[in-house]
Amino acid sequence: MKKTMTIIAVATIAAMTACQSSKEANKAEATETEVIETVETKQIPPIAMAMPRIVLYKTTADFSNNVPVAMDDSKTQIVSFPDPIDVKENKRPTLLDNGYMLDNFGIGKNVVYTDYTFEQYAALEAVPDMETLLQHIVEKNPLVEYYVSGAEYPRTGEARTIEGLNNVIANGMNGFDKIEL
Repeated sequence: MKKTMTIIAVATIAAMTACQSSKEANKAEATETEVIETVETKQIPPIAMAMPRIVLYKTTADFSNNVPVAMDDSKTQIVSFPDPIDVKENKRPTLLDNGYMLDNFGIGKNVVYTDYTFEQYAALEAVPDMETLLQHIVEKNPLVEYYVSGAEYPRTGEARTIEGLNNVIANGMNGFDKIEL
C-alpha cells in the first residue's frame, strides 16, 4: 500500500511539474521528496474492533433448528429478521451442557422463533413480508434464561470453546451477567 501511494504521489507531482521552469522544477523536487517521506512515514492507526459479547441461553423447547426473529419489547412488532441468504448452518446455536446454548445468530432478549427451519428459510427466494413472518411465529416467550458475557470476560481463545463455556456453566456462570427477561 505504501508503494502504491508513493507511486501515485510521484506520478501526480511529476505530471504537475513537467511544464515548470528549472527553478520551479527544483522546488517541485523538494515538495516531491517531502510528500514521499510523509506517505512512507505516516502510520495508519489500527482499526479498533469491538468484540461481540458471548450469549448463553436456555429455551422452553428445542428451537435450535428454528429461525429466530427479534420483536419490540411489547412483542407485537418484528424489528429485525434475517435475509434468506444470511441463514447458514454455522448460525445455528451450539449446544452446551445442562440445556444451555451458545448464540451464533445474534439473538437478543426479545427473540421469538418461527416455524421455518434453517433449510426452509435459506431456500426462500425473498424475505417474507411482515404479516407472513408474524403468522409463522411459534413461540413468543422462548427464553428461560439469558446470559451475556461481562466486559472483562475474554471473548476469544479457550474462553469461547465448548469446553471453556461448559466450565462457565458448571461454575455458576462466572463472568456472565444474567439479563432479566
